[in-house]
Amino acid sequence: MEQLRLYYYLTKPGIVYGNAIHTLAASLLAYQYGLELTAILGVLVGSSLVIASGCVVNNLIDRNIDAKMARTQKRALVTRQIAPGRAGIFAAVLYMLGLVCLLVFTNLIVVALGILAYVFYVAIYGFAKRRTVHSTLIGSIPGALPAMAGYVAVSGQIDATAWLIFFLIVCWQMPHFYAISLFRREEYAAANLPVLGVIAGEKIVKANMAVFMVSYGVAIAALNAIGTLSFFPTLLMVAGAGGWALIFSQSAGTKVWARQVFKISLVLPIIFLIAAALNVVLIENHTLQ
Repeated sequence: MEQLRLYYYLTKPGIVYGNAIHTLAASLLAYQYGLELTAILGVLVGSSLVIASGCVVNNLIDRNIDAKMARTQKRALVTRQIAPGRAGIFAAVLYMLGLVCLLVFTNLIVVALGILAYVFYVAIYGFAKRRTVHSTLIGSIPGALPAMAGYVAVSGQIDATAWLIFFLIVCWQMPHFYAISLFRREEYAAANLPVLGVIAGEKIVKANMAVFMVSYGVAIAALNAIGTLSFFPTLLMVAGAGGWALIFSQSAGTKVWARQVFKISLVLPIIFLIAAALNVVLIENHTLQ
């Protein structure tokens, strides 16, 4: 059981579950194309397996960095409780199972998005995080593609809604991760990672966060403007974004403030899912009238 637990945490389940929430919410926003349960389950399971594989590979690549950070020093690859070779095999199995699931139960566009997200996260982001302050933005691309895939699994196409969902998740991720870079600044500095919280001053980090938080609100408004989100789901998401902005506007010590902004950001994906589900109910009721 202990070995199973170690392998489970090697997949970074928090990242997997967070992406699953976004993917499910986005798939519900495609309700106008029908409630395709097979496609929704297929993209949820398939993308989760692909993401889990990418996280295992990321752990493999980053084990030397993880050894320098207090938060990650006890990861199984750092402590050698799992051999790198076995982790590699585990990642390969997860990846193949995920791709097969996407291929069988969704469509080729979703498969392509899954491959693109994997390459971006493992190779491009893995390279960039050691060399550029822009790695957070680069990493937000594979972080937003699963949500886009959730929508496309049902709609079968990349349209304006798909791009707005992608944009929405990018804009959510940036303040989320910038906040982490502030309250874990010392750890990132010890690992020689050039994140914005290490390279730039607090004012610059906050200014960047503010831009993306405003853009998050713009994305919500745009989803309403094109008819994807109806009034009450939009209002719910705006309220969530407003609460986020309220916490952001408060004054506190840098670490305390950054943790508060980070914690509130974790609520927004759940609000997104509730709003998407409410959107389905409202569309269905309107159709029956």
